[in-house]
Amino acid sequence: MSHSHRKFPAKILLFGEHVLLKGAQALAVPVPAFYGEWRVCDMPSPPAEWKQLKAVANQLAPTLPLDFQRLRADISVGVYFWSNIPQGYGLGSSGALCAAIYSRYVQGAPETDLLVLKGILGKMESCFHGKSSGIDPLTSYLDQPLLIASTEAIHLLPEWHIPDGVTVFLADTQQARQTGGLVSWFLEQYEQPAFSSLFEEKILPAYQAMLQAWLAGDSQPFMLHLQTVSQWQLQHLQPMLPAQPELLQWWAEGIAQGETVLKICGAGGGGFVLGFTTAPEKALQLAQNAKMSLIFPFNSAD
Repeated sequence: MSHSHRKFPAKILLFGEHVLLKGAQALAVPVPAFYGEWRVCDMPSPPAEWKQLKAVANQLAPTLPLDFQRLRADISVGVYFWSNIPQGYGLGSSGALCAAIYSRYVQGAPETDLLVLKGILGKMESCFHGKSSGIDPLTSYLDQPLLIASTEAIHLLPEWHIPDGVTVFLADTQQARQTGGLVSWFLEQYEQPAFSSLFEEKILPAYQAMLQAWLAGDSQPFMLHLQTVSQWQLQHLQPMLPAQPELLQWWAEGIAQGETVLKICGAGGGGFVLGFTTAPEKALQLAQNAKMSLIFPFNSAD
């Protein structure tokens, strides 16, 4: 089957974020509203994507089972990777590109073992921004949700449903993020006994219960546990929160009311904020008041 005309979706870490580092499970899901795909262009001068592809090809050629001769030939005739995935938003823009390269240029049969494939794709993505777990490109390549129980335990969720009555949205902070420093900051906080004991005794169980309620489709306990997590993030993870006062006010009001609850998306510090609401019309009104643009990548009726 040809993968040349496939769309490679963005991804978000719906649950997990930084707490994956401390034993929480994570759920990564594709976001079809943002994607990349192969296109052909006859521009007189190569776009930036071509230079990026050439650099990746040259760096990876000695180590991966990819047909780089074909890749370079494609580049020479105007093949490039088009994408509407915003960069610096935690949506996996480089992951989608790596998934597309692997899909189109793998030599022989594609790898089917999830952990081996994650390792190959992680090695590819490391060319873009340091060490990569491989989760972003794996989610994009498979175009299916992944339940990440640990670094060595990943499960496909071919059939999954958003709990009835819950709508998921992304609120755009209109600010790119920087991941590395925030992860280091979280790990430093964790060295403080008050922070780590609160997390282990109250927050980690709330995360796990929130995720289990989501997977079971139980909207009421899901929203309750989400409020606990959201409150903790607002109180204790200030550097990871968006800077806009209107959005922080919305965040606090959402916890109090329980209808529209926000949480950090990925590493936080910019990009998108994740929202879960049982009252979509009210959420739209709140977003207008906070001067936020909302993206609804999911259909709550799925």
